[in-house]
Amino acid sequence: MQISDFSPFIQGYMIFVVTVFGLIVGSFLNVVALRLLSGESIIFPNSKCTKCSTAIKWYDNIPVFSYILLGGKCRNCKEKISIQYPVTEAVTAMIFLGVFLKSGIDIKTVFLWILSSTLIVMTITDIREKLIFDIISIPIIPLGLIYNFINTDSNPVPLEFFGITLSLNEMFISAFFGCILGAVVFEVFSGIGTLLVGQRAFGEGDTIIAAALGAWFGWQSLIVIVVLSFLFQLIFGIPVIIYGMFKQKDHKSLGYMGILIFSIAIPYLGKILNLTQNMAGALTVSFLSFLIAGIGAAGLLKDLKKRQNFTFLPFGPALVFGGFVIVFWGEKVVNYCIGLF
Repeated sequence: MQISDFSPFIQGYMIFVVTVFGLIVGSFLNVVALRLLSGESIIFPNSKCTKCSTAIKWYDNIPVFSYILLGGKCRNCKEKISIQYPVTEAVTAMIFLGVFLKSGIDIKTVFLWILSSTLIVMTITDIREKLIFDIISIPIIPLGLIYNFINTDSNPVPLEFFGITLSLNEMFISAFFGCILGAVVFEVFSGIGTLLVGQRAFGEGDTIIAAALGAWFGWQSLIVIVVLSFLFQLIFGIPVIIYGMFKQKDHKSLGYMGILIFSIAIPYLGKILNLTQNMAGALTVSFLSFLIAGIGAAGLLKDLKKRQNFTFLPFGPALVFGGFVIVFWGEKVVNYCIGLF
């Protein structure tokens, strides 16, 4: 049932309730993430200031509003409170409301709220400590398969095994292969990284997230998620890496990064100079671009371990970004990407 089926008054009431619920859940997700990192119980003790350890009163623990009223400082010790708290609460509320407005009053909404909560917790822990906890990540893989198994919007596909005919919906089949694809692709990439530089290109947690997103959204959507996550990492990660190189005065690596970035611009320069109008010219420009990119990448990878402290960026948040794009605009984005090929 969609929200538009109700009167404007009821719609406004439901939007208010879902927003408040999202804020409360966001506050709890902060607790879950931080206590997983500290090894404390998620339930006990009550919330306390991370600086002076003073227990926080209920009226100082109202999502977003308490942070604003207190000026972002602890009432007792006046130390600054991390902006993470209100940001997580507000983002969770917006995601919960967005899912509700899209899916309405449906079991699908509850499933997506659970997925969203898990992705938010993993994003926090990955950004703060580059850690993704199995207790949070692994359960959403079977949950995603269950979500698609009970999906009544997908067409049934009859399958025969040893004379027994089973009817499974299309989305469940896509989700099953999406789960396998996500795990295999990231483990292959990680293996290549181990061979080239002696360490995994992606953490084991990234493999689990990819498998989970494949289980939730199917193999076609997973491919789009991976592409979007790489673009996200490229846009937001390169400035961080360059800043780290500059701060460490690693001029050699900055030079190689400049070469790598220049290689990306070569195809566009070739097009501007009309060098790609025929096959020979296009192949020459492409070969030159890959050659220069290879030189830059080889130079960066050569001393990767020495620069690991500022070149290793968590990839989990990028995957989560791609996942949320599919949550809200999945069919449109996937169809658009398919239309490009």
